[in-house]
Amino acid sequence: MTTLPPPPSADPSSEYQPIPLAHLFPHVPGEFEVYLRHGDSHTLFARDGEALTPDRRGMLKEYGVSVVYIHREQRGRYRHYMRRNLPAALLGQEMPQAQKAAVFYHDCCAIVRELLRERLPQGLSDMHGRLFVAYARDCVSFLCTEAGLARMGALMSHDYDVYSHGVHVFVYTVFLLKSLGLPQPAIIQAGVGALLHDSGKEGVDGAILRKPGRLTPEEFLAIREHPTLGERLCRPLALSRLARECILLHHEKLNGRGYPRGLSGDAIPVHARTVSLADVYDALTSRRIYADAVPPFEALRIMRHEMAGSFDLELYKRFVMLLGGAALL
Repeated sequence: MTTLPPPPSADPSSEYQPIPLAHLFPHVPGEFEVYLRHGDSHTLFARDGEALTPDRRGMLKEYGVSVVYIHREQRGRYRHYMRRNLPAALLGQEMPQAQKAAVFYHDCCAIVRELLRERLPQGLSDMHGRLFVAYARDCVSFLCTEAGLARMGALMSHDYDVYSHGVHVFVYTVFLLKSLGLPQPAIIQAGVGALLHDSGKEGVDGAILRKPGRLTPEEFLAIREHPTLGERLCRPLALSRLARECILLHHEKLNGRGYPRGLSGDAIPVHARTVSLADVYDALTSRRIYADAVPPFEALRIMRHEMAGSFDLELYKRFVMLLGGAALL
């Protein structure tokens, strides 16, 4: 596994968020202001729309500056900047592999923290937050080979929302499997599978993925191919059987009406059942091109009543308890 540097620690009480200097792409202007820290104060270094040229970056490195800061109010602009530029950085040749891995990991952690902050119980402790970031590090490490980074870059380039959804599904999957007491290696491999579970959507026409209306039967058939295609696309990554099953089987249903194999009951491994549950919950609670996000309670109601028979009921009940703040970890 690749050893990844920890993301810079942020002071929750500060108005400023640290960003590694190496994660701001040369010649690419940001839509946010960049600050330097001097003791307890912050000084403006680059204005909104101003790129950090190699000369200016070199000057900062000369003075030993490896971390810069953005105002927390501009965090959304920074996320948009990463969304637009990270795919090309992972697919390009300018950035060394170790730097690509660090930027990918930092971006993944930013999505994890955003999900923890906005969608998981308020009482979730800092310790649990660190736990999720640690699992993100271990899972991402498996993808920081040349082939893994190219696979993630290709997926982001095709549809960044599919990638960020995968990060969300990873968090919910780890949340559930950790509460079940599964051994850490199994949780890590399920996390890898969760991150990659929708990889096959890279092979689906983007117009279908972003279609606002009802899909035609032909379009739905194309969507149904994505688990099989995803497992095939990920073969060069030498994933474990457990991770591959999360990709291939995440649309199987407990009642046997899922795809691609029509498995039912215990024939669907628990890790794949968990990814399936997490996948649907995140889809329902996220804004999609064809539907607005629904509140968590409504999502859980839909899953329990309108999708009855699709999910492992015991896993579902445990998930409801976790989302309600039950101390099961």
